[in-house]
Amino acid sequence: MAKLLENSLDEQLYKESELFSKKLNSSMHFNLDLSGDLLDFSWLDEIEKACPFIDNVVRRPKLTLVREEITVKTEKSKKVNVSSVKDLARHTNYITKVDTAKSEVRPEKILDIRNEETYNIYENRFLYTLINNLNRFLMKKEDLLKNYEVENHKLLEYVGTTKTSNADVRIEVKLTSTETPEEEGDKKLEKTIEDVKERVKQIRIYVNSWYKSEMMKALEKANVPFVLPPIKKTNIFLKNPNFQVAMVLWNYLQTYGTDDEEQHKEVVDNSGDGNVIKFLDESFMFDYFILNSVSQKKREQKEKLCKVSVLMLTEQLDKTLRFLNANGYDLSEEELIGKLTKQMRETKKARLVGAEDVKKKFESAIDEYLERTQDYL
Repeated sequence: MAKLLENSLDEQLYKESELFSKKLNSSMHFNLDLSGDLLDFSWLDEIEKACPFIDNVVRRPKLTLVREEITVKTEKSKKVNVSSVKDLARHTNYITKVDTAKSEVRPEKILDIRNEETYNIYENRFLYTLINNLNRFLMKKEDLLKNYEVENHKLLEYVGTTKTSNADVRIEVKLTSTETPEEEGDKKLEKTIEDVKERVKQIRIYVNSWYKSEMMKALEKANVPFVLPPIKKTNIFLKNPNFQVAMVLWNYLQTYGTDDEEQHKEVVDNSGDGNVIKFLDESFMFDYFILNSVSQKKREQKEKLCKVSVLMLTEQLDKTLRFLNANGYDLSEEELIGKLTKQMRETKKARLVGAEDVKKKFESAIDEYLERTQDYL
């Protein structure tokens, strides 16, 4: 015969639970590490769109004439003019020989006037800086793509201490979880990553060819400084469509890191909230009561566990209802009773089915025994 619920209540156990909760001191830490969850490759579209336009400029860069005046040895001078003579008049120490008969002077040094073409203009230095920024950006993405994985790691750590009437109790829990993608998802991800790598490879061909261009070599040899934002809006930037597209890529790369410093990974790291730790605290309490129920005597252990189960049922029901109400879930008495009744019926049905199976097996064994012993009766 089944025991009544009220006969299973244990006042001492309830007092222990109240003392346990009163003396409880606990803390938790939760870490969510989403690696590869952000499969956003929009940066590829931006770079691919800009590459042909940048290539147009790098292949046909703008040059400017620079007038350079430099004092050189006379035999190395290429072009002299009136400015050279005026400079010699100011620096008579350059003159090493004077021929009065011929009215000639022979200087050792002279001002040489040179007009040379150069790539060192602001717009070209902008491209030089943009290409270097793009190269560093690509290197970072290529490193990520080498070992790209989708692994969502979760970590929960909980520490609690308390006292009961006769024990100091402590618990430390470290719970980890790593999601394993489905095989079909793995294949799709692998295909996506391979496609991305191939697209990056094509962009890398562009970038490497730019570094071999006359403009990039000349600017690198001249050790020109990188341009810094804000970019000057010269006529070339305002009117040339190639530079306009390059400027869009510049702005994209400049703001990419501010939106998400590491778009490959998102980390949530916090100490949880009051609701989470309440559930953990209650779990701690019942873990202790279960531990305290362990006994060498099976019957005694069973009795203790039954009492703990009754306490768990009442406590869980009370806290669950309070939690649902506090969070806006209105569970009516009819709904609650209906759910409990349904569960009780299913449990009772399972018990009766089990008992019926035992009865049938017992009857079958008796019939078999009587059949074997019929000749002796």
